[in-house]
Amino acid sequence: MENQEFYTSEVMTGIPAEFQTETQQKIYRSLEENSIDFTRIESDPGISMDDCLNIDRAFGIDTVKTILLTNRQKNKFWLYVTHARKPFITKEFGASLGIPRVSFADETLMMQILGTPHGAATPFGLLRDEARDVTLVMDEDVAARPKIVITDGTACGFIAISNQDLCRLVGRSPILINNPAEITPVP
Repeated sequence: MENQEFYTSEVMTGIPAEFQTETQQKIYRSLEENSIDFTRIESDPGISMDDCLNIDRAFGIDTVKTILLTNRQKNKFWLYVTHARKPFITKEFGASLGIPRVSFADETLMMQILGTPHGAATPFGLLRDEARDVTLVMDEDVAARPKIVITDGTACGFIAISNQDLCRLVGRSPILINNPAEITPVP
């Protein structure tokens, strides 16, 4: 079988000519309306760790992973932004926030709340009215970065934006936690 290269576009500015979803359109329109600087790329679906490494190289910035978590009753939600190569342990996350154990939100909840499928969760989903009660949580080391790379609500679009502009746009500051897990080395 022929080994195919992972496609990433050149780094671009400005909004796409066409949108794939309503959430993606809301994200780019909000960035434009608020005059927020960002760069973006289009790529093959960025799902695996290897895919993210290709996206990292395209931007020269590490991507982050964004996880939507919920309690057992599925009535409280946390959107966790962490290093893409750090393992996530639900017990440690809950202990950091002093909350009971959490679990990953299923795809139905992700679509209802963030307007994104698995593999495309993004802090930009907090722009949606359905996400108004979601608590934003971020690793301290991710929050300390001048810029982060996150999805545009799709698995094929990625945006580099400053943490400050992201928080201003979504209208909330994150709760910061220290994830002590070791970063998985680049292969």
